[in-house]
Amino acid sequence: MSNTSNILRCDAAVPSGEAAGAILLQPLLAQVAGDGSLPVSLALDFSAALIEGHTVQVEAWIDRATRSLIFAHGRVLGVSGDILASGSAVFRRAATGSLTSERQS
Repeated sequence: MSNTSNILRCDAAVPSGEAAGAILLQPLLAQVAGDGSLPVSLALDFSAALIEGHTVQVEAWIDRATRSLIFAHGRVLGVSGDILASGSAVFRRAATGSLTSERQS
């Protein structure tokens, strides 16, 4: 983790279905990327089963950012702190409006 001071964390119950890891991680990754950021890619790795109804902690942080892209990472932790799933995502930054406002004029 490159910036441990800006980690978003939340407790959640594992939802049902095969996409439980994505359902848990994607919203927090999007939140850490910021309002208006658009998803470009999402990759998930599973190291243990996510069991429906179990309480987990979800974490997300920004690894790095460029002028146009944000690279975020996250993980799902079990109650004992073991990593159940991890993921990385790339988001395109929201347009600042300079070109948009010029075109609208």
